[in-house]
Amino acid sequence: MTNKHKFATLSGFLSASILLASTAQAQEQQPQEEGLGDIVVTAQRRSESLQRTAVSVTAIDAAALDRQQITDTKQIVFNAPNLTGNNNVGQNTATTFFIRGVGTTENLATADTSVGLYVDDVYISRQAVNNFSLFDVERIEVLRGPQGTLYGRNTNGGAIKIVPKAPDAKTAFALSGSYGNYDRWEGRLSANVPLSDRIFVRANLLIQQGDGYIYNRTLDKKVNDQDYAGGRIAVRALLTDSLTFDYAFDYGRDKTNGGYASDIAGSLRPSTGDLFTVVSGTDASGYARGMGHSGKLSWEVNDDLSVESITAWRSTKQNLLLDLSDQPIPLYVLDQKQLAKQFSEEIKVNATLSDALKLTAGFFYFDENIDADVTDTTRSAPTAAPSIFRKVFEVDVKSWAAFGQLEYAVLDNVKLVAAGRYTHEKRELTVVQTSNLAGPLFNFTTADLLTRAAAGQDFDNKRTFNKFTPKIGIDWTVNDDLFAYASWTKGFRSGGWTGRALRADQYINFDPEEVESWEAGTKVSLFDRKVRWNSSVFYMNYTNLFNTLTVNGAFTAQLADARIYGLESELTIRAAPWLDLFTNVGLLNARYKGARPANLADKLQRAPSFQGKAGFSVNKPLGAGTLLVNGDVFYTAHYLVTPANLAFTAPLVPVNSNRSGDFALVNGSIGYRWGADDNYQLTLSCSNCFNREYFDAQTVIGRYAAAYAGAPRFYRLTGSVKF
Repeated sequence: MTNKHKFATLSGFLSASILLASTAQAQEQQPQEEGLGDIVVTAQRRSESLQRTAVSVTAIDAAALDRQQITDTKQIVFNAPNLTGNNNVGQNTATTFFIRGVGTTENLATADTSVGLYVDDVYISRQAVNNFSLFDVERIEVLRGPQGTLYGRNTNGGAIKIVPKAPDAKTAFALSGSYGNYDRWEGRLSANVPLSDRIFVRANLLIQQGDGYIYNRTLDKKVNDQDYAGGRIAVRALLTDSLTFDYAFDYGRDKTNGGYASDIAGSLRPSTGDLFTVVSGTDASGYARGMGHSGKLSWEVNDDLSVESITAWRSTKQNLLLDLSDQPIPLYVLDQKQLAKQFSEEIKVNATLSDALKLTAGFFYFDENIDADVTDTTRSAPTAAPSIFRKVFEVDVKSWAAFGQLEYAVLDNVKLVAAGRYTHEKRELTVVQTSNLAGPLFNFTTADLLTRAAAGQDFDNKRTFNKFTPKIGIDWTVNDDLFAYASWTKGFRSGGWTGRALRADQYINFDPEEVESWEAGTKVSLFDRKVRWNSSVFYMNYTNLFNTLTVNGAFTAQLADARIYGLESELTIRAAPWLDLFTNVGLLNARYKGARPANLADKLQRAPSFQGKAGFSVNKPLGAGTLLVNGDVFYTAHYLVTPANLAFTAPLVPVNSNRSGDFALVNGSIGYRWGADDNYQLTLSCSNCFNREYFDAQTVIGRYAAAYAGAPRFYRLTGSVKF
């Protein structure tokens, strides 16, 4: 029996066993037991119960974030079915998300993301600086499938929402510190202070320091260290009984001496045989800074009408120097600097028009400017002279959208949903490339590219997109414990340009990607809410899927269509007042359909056929305090980490070297909380406890396959106090 089948069988057996045990326990101890608490989410742009939300959504609250050791954005991927992600190649501050096989690894200004990321309802446009440290967070919501109506462009895979804790009227302070292997330590401080009965302030600070876990044999030192500092301050003002203003400022700075990959191909030199040992001759570096202001004005006009305005400005800066080849004399060095500034304004209305009719509607405006300076230094062989290509970009984006969703109750327990969003977007590119190679193919400007376009090349530096993304659905509240829904919807990702090209004749447009999705789901609560079981099935058509590849040393762009279908299921059980058990499963089939370029693999990248997680959480009174024990195992089947068909694109690289391999990660913690108000806590925890070696990102160009290691075993001791 394969590991996948073993885990599937184990998860199924565990779920069935738990359900039977819970049934018996519920019958015997029902008066004493408490059910699972209701989770309130804003997946449909208004507050509602998770169990009555007609979207496939995973909600992770603050307690689950703590017990499952989710400390940054990347670690969300191990806790939601059919969600994969990793640090973008060598970039510790950039996380690529793929939901149901839809996503992109490109973070350059000439392309946008496929999964929308939101912090406090503010859209984060750039992937370069999106790996936020998760501290003082109320919950995270992972919305699967196209969210083009309520969330707009660049959410054709889904959306991830981070909801920070808001200021309130209670005075509270919390301090925690931890220390672990690789000499890593962390300090956290948060405070909530009411300045009056109408003005509250919440602030937090996070510092993380530590050594790296990768050894560079050529430089003879450990690399990939940790150096992060960040914080957030939020103010809530109750201007009147119906009018509230929220302001927030956040800042984060991350420095590292670089992300390194290990060449596993063995074509240019013998492999080190260890993902944590590299031989790169480049002293890589990285710096990222993100900061932003947001203001939210909420007006509860009456019981049937509320209006909200969200105004935000953000800036992200990323500088990185990477060796993409892992060779003593590097074959490909990337020096990239990017500065992005964005402004957004959203006005949203929620209204109850009658007993049967509800409306959510709004207007969204977005303005972004990105400056990038990218230098690619390549060699065909260690002894060859380097070719140097420097590109200076500027991309300007202006977009506006109007959206609305109507819900009409045709029966007391049946609702019809109709929604739509119209988006208008303009994008403009200017670029100048200089090179140490002679000729107009390697030295050009925007004007030169437009001259080539006049002769027939598919290029336009000013592009306009107008898209309407609809949704139709039906919701059925069967009874208090069973909710079912079905929907059809569309989403799209903005078009752009092949910004990674090194030649003028390879600069071309790519059109928007589109995803059309059919989905049906159920949300079940059983045994007085001691069991919560949510599931969904889906089928999606994916058109104009854009990939860039380097084929036999030449850059190429490829468009193809795909079809994707699968299933997600999440089960949580309150087996005892002090014991929760949980499991989730994701099944996915994501393949290209119709004719596809031969240099593309037959499957989509980062789309494992199976993912699963199972675990438990103990919160049991013991002595003068509470014993806290948590454990879980995450398993994924192998998946492609590049879109390339290696048999075609890199015949000297082993054909299967772009597959992650099946792997399982085990996490655990044990702690004790005590004090009159549970003030003190001490916890010993580990992630990837059995030190499973795996990789989840890679660059394959010519004769090397440089794989980026997933995080090794981390263990730490954490102490915290709150008052």
